[in-house]
Amino acid sequence: MDTTLEDGVTEHTGFPNPATDTNIVPLDLTKLLIKHPLSTFFMRMAASEWEHLGIFKDDLLIIDKALKPAPSDLVIWWDESTFIISKFHRLPMDTIVWGVVTSIVHRYRI
Repeated sequence: MDTTLEDGVTEHTGFPNPATDTNIVPLDLTKLLIKHPLSTFFMRMAASEWEHLGIFKDDLLIIDKALKPAPSDLVIWWDESTFIISKFHRLPMDTIVWGVVTSIVHRYRI
């Protein structure tokens, strides 16, 4: 049961009835994680060399090709035969950035 107090604060007592709560907005991971759907791609990490940054083997990277990289961004670039992940400020000269890593999805349990 909800009771509105004098100062506009709502007091919740008991177990809430989800059918009566119209203020709940469903969580949409697409809206939270993807700004540019047409230029967003997903990649799975094949190695564990980025564990020091919390990126583990089999994590899912969300990459946006529409973004201009900032110096501290992680970016994906092509090295003649494979995609490479690097910090933007540490890229070799004349490297063309394929996309900016915007999010990393890490699963704790499969």
